[in-house]
Amino acid sequence: MLASYQSKPLIDDVRVINKVSQNLHAEILLRLLGREKGTAGTVEGGLEVLRGFLNQASVPNDQYLFYDGSGLSRQNLVTPHAVVQLLRYAAGQPWGASFRETLPVAGIDGSLADRFANLDPRTHIYAKTGSLGGVKALSGYATTARGQRVAFSILSNNFNLPNKRILESIDGIVEAIVNDGKK
Repeated sequence: MLASYQSKPLIDDVRVINKVSQNLHAEILLRLLGREKGTAGTVEGGLEVLRGFLNQASVPNDQYLFYDGSGLSRQNLVTPHAVVQLLRYAAGQPWGASFRETLPVAGIDGSLADRFANLDPRTHIYAKTGSLGGVKALSGYATTARGQRVAFSILSNNFNLPNKRILESIDGIVEAIVNDGKK
């Protein structure tokens, strides 16, 4: 043997992808999925593995269409229902808590460090942001003031309002969820 390299655990890379929206890592991870679990280390090979996983998670195949690993392709399509179904599936898996911990935490870190800073201390939000020109998204998990855990997905696109207004609207919806419908 000339050389050997032991990579960090996969969850560490998922944390980088989710906390700081590291799109290059997401693209590489899709290809790695194809190489390790599919037919080839390509986008197509990774997407084939992804479709199998989403089928296992009972996400209807007519509710998504993916072309890349990062979500940056304008051809990607997904419904909020599909995202919530996937989040609910993940929450019920032995690795679900570890996955949730890779998501930005409202008011604390990642892309949510400066959002939701004034929430009721009984509430918690772990969620992934998404952003492109004309697209804003927030999906993840919330714990309400009454202790109820929910999965949510808010996707907006093709809007003609300032980005700040869209983010305020999204945050207002999530705040209503965690405050049990009370503003």
